[in-house]
Parts: sequence; C-alpha cells; structure tokens
Amino acid sequence: MLKRTKLCTSLMIAFGSGVVVPAMAQQTFERVEITGSSIRRVDAETALPVTVIKLEELTRQGVTTAEQAIQRISANQSNFGQSASIGATTGGKAEADLRGLGGPTGANGNKTLVLLNGRRIVNHSFDAAAVDLNAIPLNAIDRIEVLRDGASAIYGTDAIGGVINFILKRDYQGFEMSAQTMLPQKSGGGQTQRITGTLGWGSLATNGFNFMGSLDFRNQHVLEAAQRSFSESGIIRGNVQGGTSGTSFPGDLNGYEPTLPNCVPPGSIPNAAGTACRYDFSRDVDIIPKNQQATALVKGSLALGPDHVASVEYLHAKNLQTSRVAAAPTSHLMPESSPFYPRDANGVPLPIGTVGGIPDINNPGGPNVPGGVVNWRQIPAGKRTSGDDSSTDRLLAELNGSVSGWDYKTGVGTSSNTAVASVSKGYVNDGLMQQGVFDGVINPFGAQTAGGQAAIDAAQVSEPTQIGKARVNFIDFKVSRELMQMSGGAMGFAFGAEARKEKSSFEATDITGQLGSLGIDPDSDTSGKRKVYAAFAELNMPVMKNLEINVAARYDKYSDFGDTFNPKIGIRYQPTDQLVLRGSANTGFRAPTLYEIHQPASLTFTSDPYDDPLLCPGGVAVPGAQSGVVCGQQVLQRLSGPSALGLPASTLKPEKSTNFNLGMVFEPVKNTSLGIDFWSIEVKNLISPLPEQAVFGDPAKYSSRFVRCSQIPATGTGITQSDIDACLGASPTFDPIAFIDVPTENLGTLKTNGIDLSASWRSGATSAGVWGVAFEGTYVNKYKYQREKGGDYINAKGRYSDNAPVFKWQHYLTASWSMGPWSALIAQRYKTGYTDQDGVNKVKDYFLHDISATFAATKDLSLQVGVNNVFDKDPPLSGQSTTFQRGYDPRFTDPIGRNFVLRASYKFF
Repeated sequence: MLKRTKLCTSLMIAFGSGVVVPAMAQQTFERVEITGSSIRRVDAETALPVTVIKLEELTRQGVTTAEQAIQRISANQSNFGQSASIGATTGGKAEADLRGLGGPTGANGNKTLVLLNGRRIVNHSFDAAAVDLNAIPLNAIDRIEVLRDGASAIYGTDAIGGVINFILKRDYQGFEMSAQTMLPQKSGGGQTQRITGTLGWGSLATNGFNFMGSLDFRNQHVLEAAQRSFSESGIIRGNVQGGTSGTSFPGDLNGYEPTLPNCVPPGSIPNAAGTACRYDFSRDVDIIPKNQQATALVKGSLALGPDHVASVEYLHAKNLQTSRVAAAPTSHLMPESSPFYPRDANGVPLPIGTVGGIPDINNPGGPNVPGGVVNWRQIPAGKRTSGDDSSTDRLLAELNGSVSGWDYKTGVGTSSNTAVASVSKGYVNDGLMQQGVFDGVINPFGAQTAGGQAAIDAAQVSEPTQIGKARVNFIDFKVSRELMQMSGGAMGFAFGAEARKEKSSFEATDITGQLGSLGIDPDSDTSGKRKVYAAFAELNMPVMKNLEINVAARYDKYSDFGDTFNPKIGIRYQPTDQLVLRGSANTGFRAPTLYEIHQPASLTFTSDPYDDPLLCPGGVAVPGAQSGVVCGQQVLQRLSGPSALGLPASTLKPEKSTNFNLGMVFEPVKNTSLGIDFWSIEVKNLISPLPEQAVFGDPAKYSSRFVRCSQIPATGTGITQSDIDACLGASPTFDPIAFIDVPTENLGTLKTNGIDLSASWRSGATSAGVWGVAFEGTYVNKYKYQREKGGDYINAKGRYSDNAPVFKWQHYLTASWSMGPWSALIAQRYKTGYTDQDGVNKVKDYFLHDISATFAATKDLSLQVGVNNVFDKDPPLSGQSTTFQRGYDPRFTDPIGRNFVLRASYKFF
C-alpha cells in the first residue's frame, strides 16, 4: 500500500477546482483508481496532471448539462455544442475538445476520449468520432476527472488530447429530488427547467447489495436571433455583402433585380454598389434551439462474498432538438409565359432570358422556350425547421474483486446510438415548386395568390431525412497488484485487454432527392464495421522514497488499419514535503473513424460567401456574368469519405501524435497550493476536409478543386446537372462554379504547446466561516498547423483561422464561503480576445460572472438562488460567417444574458 504524504490533500484541492477535501480521521485508506492509471492506490499524487470537478460545485454554478460542465475546463476549446445544430446536420450533439485540436480545421472532438466510469460510450452516429455529451447522466455523476495529458497507453490510442472521465456515484443510499429553473431577465426565450431524482438503497458492506436509479429531465426554450440586439443582423461593421446572402426575396431573373435600386427592406437590401439585392438572413435564425434532454441510469450491485462484487448497469439518454434557419435559397426555370415574369411598363417581357431559351419541363425533349432562371428565397414557405432525435443506450455487466492478492475488474457490454434528422415546415419538394413556378402559379417576385400559397403549402415536406446508427460491443478485463518492495515502497503492476466490434451506418431517405437545400444525395447510404483488439501493461516503480517512475504500453490491432504500439513514461519526484515535480511523454495513434472512411457524398453550401475567381475577379463580374450569381455567393461544396468516391479505405492514413508534459505542484504554506504544467502536442496526418477558406484563398493552387457546370457529367454518379442550381443558367460563355470538391483527406501536421496554471487556498474553520479560492487557467503558447503535407504552417494562436479561433488564454476562477447552513459562490469565466475572421478586426475579451447562495433549511431541504452573467454582458462583436448565427460567435459565448437560477432539493430518506 502506498504511503500518503503531507502534500496529497493539497494536491487534491489543487486538482479539484475548489473541491472540498474532508479531514481524514482514519489511518487506513481505500485504494482507488485515479484517471490516467490502472493501478489502484491510496493517493492522488500521480505523475500526470488531473483536474477533479465535483458535481456539488457544478450544481452551485447553475450547470444543467455535461456540455456546460465541460465549458468550465480551461483546457477545453470545443466548437461543437448545442448551437452548432442550427443550420447544420450534427444530430444535436455536443462534444469536448481538449487543447482545441479540431477547431481551426473544422474537425470534431475526435482526439478527446470521453469515458463513463472508465469505459467507453458509443460515439454519436452522425460522425462516429466522438461521444455526445448529451448522453452523460449528469445527475448520477459524483465527479469529473480530467486527465490533461495523452493517455493512449492506458485507455486507447485515440486519447491524444486527453481524457474526461465521468465517475458515477458509488453505493448511493437515499432518495432525493430537485427542481430547477433558469429565467432570463431579457424578454424572449431561453428559459430552462430541470427536474432530477436519485434513488438508492442497500449497502454492499452491510446488506450485500446496492441499487441506484437516477433520472434527469431538462427542457430549454428557443431563443431567436431577433430577440437579441447583437444577433439581429448579419451586417457587421457596415459589411453588407459579407454577412448577407445574394439570394433574396423578391428574387432575380438571370441576375436582373426587379426591385432595384431600393429592394424590399428590412430583409432585402441593396449591396454597397447598388447593383444587386442582398438578404439579411440572420434575423430569421434561432440562436438557441428548442431542446429536451432526458437521461436515466439504473445500476444494481451484489456482493458475492467479501471479495467480489457483480453489477449490471443500464443507461438510456434521449436528446430532442428543433431549430430554425432562414427560408431556403433556390433556383427555378421560369418561362416568359408566366404572369410573374418581369415586364416593362407596357407589360412586355424584358429581354433578360437565357440565351437559347430554357427546357420546357412540360414537354421533355421538346424545343426550348423563351425564359430564364429565377434565383429566389422561398419566404412564402416559411423558415426551414429541422429536428434531431438522438438516443444513446449502454448495457454493462461487470465483475470485480480480489483473488490471491490480485485486484481484478472485467466487464462485457454493448452501447448504441441512433440519430434521426428530420425536416418540417420550410422544406419543400423542389419538383413541385419548380412545376408551380413554371406554370405561373407560384410568384418568386412578391405576394402569392391564393392558388400560389396553396401550391407552396402542398409542397411542404415533414419527414425523416437522415438516419445514423452506431454500435459497439465490447469485453474487457484488467488485473493489478503489488509485485515487490522497492526502496520507496511497493511496485505496482497492471495488465489488461479488451476487444471491441464497431459498426456504423448512415442512410439518406428518398425524400432528400427533392430537398435541394439539404444537398444530400438519396443514393449515398453507407455502412462500415471493424474489430479492435488491445492489450496494455503498466508498471509503477517507487525507486526511492521520493522518486516514482511509471511506464505503460499498449498494443492495438485494427481489422482495417493494422496494428500500433504506443508507450508512455511518467516520472514523479518529491524533493520536499511541499513540492512535487512531474513529467510524462507518450505517443498516440488515431485510425480514421468509420464515418470518415464511409462518409456519403453530399452537397452543402459553404459557410462563407465568395467571389468566383474567374467570373468575378476582385469582386467585379466579367462581361456576360451576373454579379448576383457569381459575386459574393455561398458556393456548394461536396463532402465525402474515400469509400463514397470508390477509393480504398487506405486512402486515409492514421493520425499519429507525440505528447510531452512537465510540471510541478507547490504548497508554500498550509492549505495553499500552486500548480504549473507545460504541455506539448504534435499530431501528424491530420484527417479533415480541406477548409473552404483554403480553396478560395489560393484558387490557382487549388484549381482542381473547382468543378464547373461544364464538367459535371465527368464527376461521377450521383451528380447531375439538375442537382446544381447554379448550372441551370449555364451557357458556352457563362460557366459558373457547380461545387468545390473537399473530400475527407490527410492534411499536414499540427503543433501546439502551452501552460496550465492552477491555484487554491482554503482558510479552514474561522469565526467568519470557511473561505476558499480556486483557479485554473490555460495559456496557449503556440498553435500552428498545415493544410496539406509539406505546406506552410498557419499560425492560429489568438486568431480566427479557417473555422474557429484559438484562445490564447482561458481561466475559471471561484471564491467560496460557507458557515453553518449557508454557503455562497462567486465564479468568473474568462477568454481572451482574438483577431477576427477577416484578419483585421479584434474580438474583445469575454468574461462572465456568476453568483449563488445556498441555504440548508433543514437536514433534508436545500434551497439555492443565483444569478448567472451578473453584469448582463453581451457576447463580443464578431464578423465570423462560419455559423448560421451572425454578429457574435455562438460556440464560445452565452447569448441569454443575465438569468436567474432557482433550485430546491429534498431528501426523502
């Protein structure tokens, strides 16, 4: 058994972000696993930096979801959260991304490993790359342990950025219910209600059994962009073109705008030159979607004698989300015979049609008829409303105990995720809409007749569009024990093995072929599967009383990507009772996920608007081209995995990484701890689509990525001219971009390093109560990456780069007080500013303050009041155009404003 030193309690406080560690009255301690090691021990003094966050602290801060909890980790820079589902197909998921390894390239959190009680949960099926944080049963959690270092040698080769381990309550007894509401001060939506219940009875030590059940239900109301001044318009710093769309309502015919020069404000406004109408779509989007989450967890444990415990655990999580964006942009053929075709003052059709006419859809194969292509936004159909219905399940049977001095733990289980994306109002059948426009029933240039509105209503679609399924079946075991005595104590040893079978599928329903604004090929269904086998070993050697060396290694074999061996070494040196020095080095390996390999080909609009480099150089349309078609437009991009293009899986190479960590924890005086850790990560063969910004940033270099209308027949199955709206007006002299080709591929190398700082102080009991301060911050010293192997490095530190910013500094600071039945907490969340997406403007620093007070009215009843965002601080102004929300960046800020938190909990027994 390892000896607890004087510094251990201080370390636990330093790691715990304000965690209160009770005084130890007994002389023997239970051995437990600390995240980052499989060797059971009695202290937290490992060679690895671990942050511990207690659920009680999160509750006092008004946290209601695992996503919000992860936002309190200074090392996290995730850009995938609740807001990301608005206007995008994410399945409503939320992810963690330690060190921000996926941010700038637009990748997900696939290099952060999220565990529940030390075991994997299935990844979300829409990308099969990362765990959906909405699947975490927060109410059943006791604490969160965050390993801020790679852990490929222990938990899996993909733990490159670190590990977040959600630890369940253990041997829980009693019955407690709570109700919580969060009420924004500003009018509009965003209100949240939450109800939780936890039941447990029986003691393993006394009764030989324990049963626990937990239920957590949360409901959040929608908040619209128009309900906040900072998000109600996409026109930022006077830039009309950058924050608006070229497809407006009323529409244009072959670039001719009947409503110029004034257009139809406030939605349709003229561009700076007065040559085209732009649509300010930001006012029509949601900035917080309507969301309902429910998680349920039940676990039963049975003692099989004094040394063995068998348990069965089942988790079910449900996440329902509804979001809205502006009405769909589209293009349709319009003949001169339509009563809505633009005419002069005498009612004569204007000579603005397509040269050679347009196809007569009522007479296929017949001669063309006079007419043109109308580009318009389908405002009469309403906002596009989409929904995500995601379910995650995990069933686990576990046996653990001790045999002949060996501690063992083994389990077998299955975990699955099913996600269904659907559409309702605002998504219309393209074929029916085209027929209505061609027949002169639907008016793209103004108010609808009764017949026109009826035709639009009849074209509304309310059906599932995409179905994703992912499943992992697993079996594992590990054993550990003390092998021998060394100069500094007992040598600890652990060995384990696991086997996983992963399966993923993705289906696009047939109706997607009639929903052009989705950009999904209905024939793009894909599926994949793989098997993974792994074995690992760990040895902890206290070579001297104050020197400990930990070595570990893991061997993984993938059925589709070969094998990999990843070692790790950690050193912990304690020269005095007040100082611990520590360091580690390890490697990592991330095989492409099944979704990255088999991602179906799909067409979706770029996040940002661009000028066609050939037809609108310098923002000026060439003769014969219409500025409303080729200047300042969102362009289609084709995304796909190699399998969808008929290429072998080996087209993608695995990502490989090296991690280093060096730090110390110092206790200068009693109950005060200071920590500092330097970290460094290098990832090679980054797997991601080439950012759209790179393609348009150097069109000469990436000329092969531009597919124009004249090239469509040669691009393969699934792509036809009718799939590309811009190509309806193609002619020998006018050849616009059909799409840019950006399949998932290996980019270059990412290098980042920085410093984690932590500090804590606790007063102990005084006549004025117990006071405490806790601080955790992360400084990014370097962050650079390549868009392609051997390419130039892009400096992303403190800058918005391609897809997202990298914050130079983030911290979380809390001050606490308790006395008798009263307690209070003040917290600050802080992020430094950065250079905005345009490379010129500066986004200001962002910091929020939260306060709360808790009163234990009786031993069973607890009441809490709080105010989040006390100073009602709005998100800083940003001109980013990567998300559908404009005026700020929704991925890293809170648009609700000051909101009041009320919570009551009662323990029935």
